[in-house]
Amino acid sequence: MLVAESFAPWSEKARWALDHHHWRYDYREYVPLIDEPWLRWQLGDLTGRVSTPTLLTDTGHERDSLAIALYAERRGAGTPLFPAAHADAIAEWDARSEAALSAGRVRVVTRLGEVPGARDEMLPAAIPAFLKPALGVATDATVAFLRWKYGVGSDLAASDRTLREVLGELQGALAGRDHLLEGFTYADITMAVVLQMIAPVSDAYIHLGPAVRAVWTNEALAAEFADLVAWRDRLYAAHRRPPVATP
Repeated sequence: MLVAESFAPWSEKARWALDHHHWRYDYREYVPLIDEPWLRWQLGDLTGRVSTPTLLTDTGHERDSLAIALYAERRGAGTPLFPAAHADAIAEWDARSEAALSAGRVRVVTRLGEVPGARDEMLPAAIPAFLKPALGVATDATVAFLRWKYGVGSDLAASDRTLREVLGELQGALAGRDHLLEGFTYADITMAVVLQMIAPVSDAYIHLGPAVRAVWTNEALAAEFADLVAWRDRLYAAHRRPPVATP
């Protein structure tokens, strides 16, 4: 079972790799704070930090995007995402991706408290509309919990600087090409999802309500790196089918 947050780029890395390798999996949408005790119980981890995506298997647990992608590489079908000749380069691009995503999380968590309607859209769809205002306190607690759990600061200027630096490196490395390395690899996946932090991909791939889409949008950086947004969209069209969790 894949335990993930469908809107999160970290989860998208894992789902893309699993789907690329035709790996069948059950899916559980993770609700921060509420589902943490359940996930801790599943992992047998009462004190360490637990997060998503997490893949629960019959033989063990894979507890981050890269580990899940490597698991799919070992067990699944399809063309390799981690060709041995490019192992070091892929690891370097994944490190850049993680740095950019961590920086982008600062803006996302901050904006969740600023964009009208975003808190309501975070609540499960099954909750009646008239109850959602009363549950806003729970959503505020979730945002505070995320700040604490991930050590999220509030320096938006520093967040933008890191994103701009990493995206500039991506822009220079691509130099108009379709792939970072020789053909489609995990390097492309791990960097494509960084663009989610400035210009969310189509709802066909990651569904977001309008307020949450505004939370994830950074108009200034999206305009500055419009060529990368277009590259991401081409990559999705060529290599990503809309994710479908299978029983």
